[in-house]
Amino acid sequence: MGIIISQSIRNTILSYLGVALGFVITIWMYPNILEPEQYGLTRVLLSLAMVSTQLASLGTQNTIIRYFPLFRDKENKHHGSFFLALAVPLVGMLLLTIILYVFQPEIIQYFIERSALLVDYYWLILPLAFFILFFHVLSAYVRALYDTVMASFLMNVIIRVLAASILILYFFDWITFQQFIIAFVGTYGIIMLWMLAFTLRRFEVNLKPDFQFLRTSLLKNMGNYSLFAFFGGVASILVNNIDIIMLSSLAGLSDTGIYAIAFYIGSAITIPRKSIYQISSPVISDAFKNKNLSLIERVYHQSSLNLIIAGGLVFCGVIANIDNLMNLLPPEYAGGALVIIVIASANVFDMATGVNGAIILNSKYYRFDFYSTLVLIFITVLLNYLLIPVYGILGAAIGTASAIILYNLLKISYVWIRFSMQPFEWKMLHVLGIGGITLLIVFQLPVMGNVYADIVLRSTIITLLYGIPIWMLNISEEINTLINDSLNRIRKMVGF
Repeated sequence: MGIIISQSIRNTILSYLGVALGFVITIWMYPNILEPEQYGLTRVLLSLAMVSTQLASLGTQNTIIRYFPLFRDKENKHHGSFFLALAVPLVGMLLLTIILYVFQPEIIQYFIERSALLVDYYWLILPLAFFILFFHVLSAYVRALYDTVMASFLMNVIIRVLAASILILYFFDWITFQQFIIAFVGTYGIIMLWMLAFTLRRFEVNLKPDFQFLRTSLLKNMGNYSLFAFFGGVASILVNNIDIIMLSSLAGLSDTGIYAIAFYIGSAITIPRKSIYQISSPVISDAFKNKNLSLIERVYHQSSLNLIIAGGLVFCGVIANIDNLMNLLPPEYAGGALVIIVIASANVFDMATGVNGAIILNSKYYRFDFYSTLVLIFITVLLNYLLIPVYGILGAAIGTASAIILYNLLKISYVWIRFSMQPFEWKMLHVLGIGGITLLIVFQLPVMGNVYADIVLRSTIITLLYGIPIWMLNISEEINTLINDSLNRIRKMVGF
């Protein structure tokens, strides 16, 4: 667990640095510089690109993590696995280009009534998907080599610094909106090239394939896995983006922009999960190869407990400051408060279920992920189709939250049936109780006149009310070790 904890901490620090930047950009800069329709365009482009990325990846990202332990051989350049990692998605990009060209009239017709602005930038989906695809492929390859920090730095920090830069250029009328959108796409090209340069410099890889190592049986197994990983990935990304895509068609880009900002705030809770999942997945893959189920169960339990602690703290901070957050946004964004509450609540449950997805995808039962996600797509589309016309952005939030909860219920049930493992333990009730009491106390505090001062004060009190009992009760050994080490460093710095 040492490598998981160390890299997770570094990734989480980078992630929350990204949140701080994202707070400035998403809560202050985007709403005050762009119109809701313009911001909605950036979100829809990203959502469509993410779906396109999954289509073009052909399951490459999960296949890298799943099968890299068989290729791992530093002396032999990992048997040309880097060539496969890049070649397969290149074929996928060719197929994606054909799809976007052939079905262009149908796709445009879907958006033209309420999101006409998207039609003008339709072909930007292709380069944006290309940049995102190869960034994630490179990230997956580096993750398989137990390095997740650079990808986290680029996606959480650099991409936001670049976004802030082009927003400033647009604010001072140094670039047009069209140039802003092109630059927006270009920011993802920058981090993709950065990741490629890092991979080539940091690791001993080359583009020469090792055909002697690629036995027929291995290729067949990888092909079967990639097929299900492909369909499962497409299904999963549809579930995660269908609300944005359907909102832009059923409600328009303005509502999409409002929803996207509220969704961003509610999803800040999941940042530690992404950090832990990135490094846990290759560890679990190696554990399955070595038939070390006890290690997998230990990772499962510890990830669940630590994630509910981290997620609970952020949840308390978001809910206690929700009025302050709404006051920072223009008046037209006020309707996003309920969206934040709904999405944040669902994400707390998501955190509590730990790394169940990594266990399923790296086991011989990986097909279940695809089948279960198909059911979720149907439910998510149905709920959004029924709820968005009636409740607008709140309907989209309810549909997405329902999908998050149902999907995790299915996964924890399946892991329990197949492996006799479940993520929950009694200590979690202590965490929930501490979180509930913290919120009750903070809600009694009077509101300060200055929004920023109120946010700082409430957040400080929440951290103390929540963190001190967690530490004193020694609920998590990993978190206590982190806190104690930090306190020791502080004592040394001040001379005590």
